Amino acid sequence: MSTQRTPWLTTRDTPALRHMVALSDALSRCVRVVAQTPASTGASLDAAERELTDLDADATASLMSFLTALRSSYVTPLPRQDLYVLAAGVHTAVQRVVGSGLLVHHGRFDSLPQPALDLLETISMQADLLGRVPAQLRDLDTLEETWMQLLRASRRTDRVLMEWLASLGDDLLQRDFNRQREIAWAIEAAMQALHEVNVHLGAVLVRES
Repeated sequence: MSTQRTPWLTTRDTPALRHMVALSDALSRCVRVVAQTPASTGASLDAAERELTDLDADATASLMSFLTALRSSYVTPLPRQDLYVLAAGVHTAVQRVVGSGLLVHHGRFDSLPQPALDLLETISMQADLLGRVPAQLRDLDTLEETWMQLLRASRRTDRVLMEWLASLGDDLLQRDFNRQREIAWAIEAAMQALHEVNVHLGAVLVRES
């Protein structure tokens, strides 16, 4: 006789899911601002810094609203603890990308190294994928495909980062070496936050399958 499965994935939506989407959107917007910051000058450069600060504040507000909505929801598509870990991980990634952007701003980069742009592009793709997750929580096959795409993206960023760090000693002045290394470490922190989100997403898939 089969046992009835806990209906986490058949319950109605919770407003908290909208805040999860907002967090993913904030991550995507942060990446775009960071990538464009070196091309900014004068007032537009200061505007980029303010935009990053505002996006950081917006993401924190979204996480707080998410928590409030989650606590007031009687039914959720996943256990509350899982949803919180996923949302908090994306929020951490936003903070780390903002940090990298502030380093770019204060470092007065004329342009970002190509590996940094490649990493930011892949993080943006991951943000878009994570923005789809809340709508996929009832479709495990679709959710698994998203998890696999996130995993492939994570492996790609790991490879790009290692190659970038390995090449930093080539023909760079000490000042340029230090600046690029700081940016690389900041982006790596965002990558690690997204990696942990995907690990937990995989754990959810294993448990709910």
